[in-house]
Amino acid sequence: MEERKKQYEIKTSRNGRTVPVINGIHLHSIYNPNKEAEAFATSFKDTLKENNNILVLGLGFGYHIEEIAKSLSSMHEKYSIVILESNQELVQEFNKKRNFEDKNIRIFSCNPQKVDRLFVDLEFVSFLRVKPSIIKHDPSFNLEKKFFMEFLKYKAPTEISEYIDLLTSPLKEYFSNSMEEGAT
Repeated sequence: MEERKKQYEIKTSRNGRTVPVINGIHLHSIYNPNKEAEAFATSFKDTLKENNNILVLGLGFGYHIEEIAKSLSSMHEKYSIVILESNQELVQEFNKKRNFEDKNIRIFSCNPQKVDRLFVDLEFVSFLRVKPSIIKHDPSFNLEKKFFMEFLKYKAPTEISEYIDLLTSPLKEYFSNSMEEGAT
């Protein structure tokens, strides 16, 4: 993470939009991020038509997300977009400089080494249960490929003992005692 901070900068595109650059990689066009975002959303037109729930792998600086939201709002009465981003510094910078006005968009971020923590967030898991279509933002995905691949390949534990730490105190005590009794 320390290395990423040294390699993180914000540039201004030719049309005046903010573009993050991480490890020398521009997350959006340095010429016209809006035009690039329109083309991005258009390339997923069929996907957006078929499903009103979209999981986007990679925040960038949100231009592609706003275009996806525009498309979804024209096709569906209700829609939901969840963005998965591992770079917490990028999320903080985005929230300071831009942020989304659309309340149908939600960002989830976690430590890249703790992908499993996403699966204990009830809101996130509930969203996954509606079987969203997945769209990857290539520059973001390629920068954090290991994180996104771990997320996509994640398999939940099958033993109840793996979930004990997630329970509230009274339930934790009850299940811990029950498991000890069952072991004897």
